[in-house]
Amino acid sequence: MEWYLPLIWAGIIGSAVVLYVILDGFDLGIGVLTLFQHDAARRHRMIEVVGNVWDGNESWLILLAMGLWGVMPDAFATALPGLYIPLLVMIFGLIFRGFAVEMTLHRALSDRTWTRLFGVGSLVAAFAQGVLFGGLLCGVTVRHQLFAGATWDFFGHGYGVLTGLVTVTLFALAGAAMLQAKTGGALRDQMVGLVRPLTLVTVSGVALSAALLPVATSARLYLGAIDRWLPFGYAVLVAAGGFWTAYRRAGRAPDLVPFLAVTGAEIAGLVALVALYYPQIVPPSVTLYSSAASRETLAFLVIAICVFIPGTIAYHAYANWVFRGRQPLDEGGN
Repeated sequence: MEWYLPLIWAGIIGSAVVLYVILDGFDLGIGVLTLFQHDAARRHRMIEVVGNVWDGNESWLILLAMGLWGVMPDAFATALPGLYIPLLVMIFGLIFRGFAVEMTLHRALSDRTWTRLFGVGSLVAAFAQGVLFGGLLCGVTVRHQLFAGATWDFFGHGYGVLTGLVTVTLFALAGAAMLQAKTGGALRDQMVGLVRPLTLVTVSGVALSAALLPVATSARLYLGAIDRWLPFGYAVLVAAGGFWTAYRRAGRAPDLVPFLAVTGAEIAGLVALVALYYPQIVPPSVTLYSSAASRETLAFLVIAICVFIPGTIAYHAYANWVFRGRQPLDEGGN
């Protein structure tokens, strides 16, 4: 097998992870924030921001799942038994959320049933994603290339709960930053007031997660060579700069800067984890190269994905162009 084919697919799957975290992350964050919004008109406007693009944003999750299944079947088969519970919880959360957002947009403002379900579904999905991610970072017990752990290992002695809570606050921060850019009036001012405290809570959670990671994980973390610690160091600096920019620019024009800063911090955080874990895919035993499918499969799927990705990107570009700019204020100016 050519050495570059697994790397190409690692780049594709990594890009899908990044795009999903950025695009569906703020969607989920807005859903979480609706649980704390008491004004019906503002809550409806928040859901309208999500309703325009939520289905397209989740397409990257499908690409991620199918890519792992087809390209790295050993990693998929090894990790899945240890992560079934948070994965299923996430899927059901996303299903309820998708159903609820459509029902909410066709109901009266006073009907809170579907808005609550939308918010709860978003909260559950975001938390489950964080737990799943934390469980993967802690490592999956493997013996003779088969899962040999326990059902609840994904909690990682509480580390998965911590990463779940951090994910919820990070997505809520991204949602508040996006609403600052997409709304006006009192709702924008309300979101501006949330960006700074959410930034502080998120940074505290990320710092605690990073400090506990060497203790919580069974993976081999690499930082000995310059090709490890240099990108890791730059990524940490970029993430710190992104959170600092989001904090400082909250409420200032241009309004999109805090969201872009949070996006930069998210990307930098993922780059730092790649520098620590590469080539481990399911730590500590399954690597990028040991789990890759055959050369013929990888080459065929590269061709297939070259057809799928341009169409997905074109859809996103069109949807964001149509719904660009701020939402118009309602008659009450809220």
